[in-house]
Amino acid sequence: MRCLVTGATGFVGSWLVRRLIADQHSVAILTRPTSDTWRISSCLSHLHRIEGDLIDIQRSKEAIQEFAPEIVFHLAWTGGNSSKFLNDISQVYSNVPGTLELMRIVSESNATTFINFGSCVEYGEYHIPVRESDIVQPKNLYGSAKYAVERLMQEMAPALSLRFASLRLFWAYGPADDPARLIPSLIMKMLKKEHLAMTKGEQLWDYLYIEDAIEAIVGVMNTSTAHGIFNLGSGHPKPLRMIGEKIAVLIGNGSLPGFGEIPYRPDQVMHLEADISRLHEATGWKPRVGIDDGLKTTVAWYKENQ
Repeated sequence: MRCLVTGATGFVGSWLVRRLIADQHSVAILTRPTSDTWRISSCLSHLHRIEGDLIDIQRSKEAIQEFAPEIVFHLAWTGGNSSKFLNDISQVYSNVPGTLELMRIVSESNATTFINFGSCVEYGEYHIPVRESDIVQPKNLYGSAKYAVERLMQEMAPALSLRFASLRLFWAYGPADDPARLIPSLIMKMLKKEHLAMTKGEQLWDYLYIEDAIEAIVGVMNTSTAHGIFNLGSGHPKPLRMIGEKIAVLIGNGSLPGFGEIPYRPDQVMHLEADISRLHEATGWKPRVGIDDGLKTTVAWYKENQ
């Protein structure tokens, strides 16, 4: 299959690109000229690189349509889920128009499937396993923009003759993750024997090992009847304190984060848990890597790649 991946230089995108190549698909990536390609440096020679940006996607139209992707994986998102940009107006203007135009561009080149990547942030806060049918109540502009574009694409897809699926990703982790994320930042601090102040760590968050996430994505790709919204998580949330303690044991230097040294924020999300039954019913997928094995592999990677 001819696959186009946006956001290919990011954590999830880079793992997806390598899997698609391993499965012998023809892969093009849409990247900015300034993008850091370190995560995919080993496979750049196997990729068709299209320079472009969601802000001005029309500049890449000809190259995209010349490649003629059959399947599109859309992971690119300017600003992302970082505290600095959560409520920045660029969440809308830098992402929503370009994403909708990308969908129209690929439909004109006879693409059949568009797989979007949403976020658990769309839901807001729930204290139960959240289902795709639950009411979304995002608490920031990032979540609102993600939901808005997802909703619009879902309505546009039939008119563009596209199978549309959107994976609302909870928290993925594993080798080569963004060092600013919680798990890699914990690992790096402990490896350097630096003190890390934290909250009490009572938050229950749904972490999914990256290889399981990629298996789910490939499952949606290969299941022609899989369409609509899907939660992508483990379905088994863990307290953040427990995760920190497990990492400390794996590193073995005797240090622990400073649990309780930072108060919870007023908007602190205390419970994020995915109901993944819809994805399982559609594709047969279920997570296979437990938190102990996933953390062991992740810590080993950071020890070698500090």
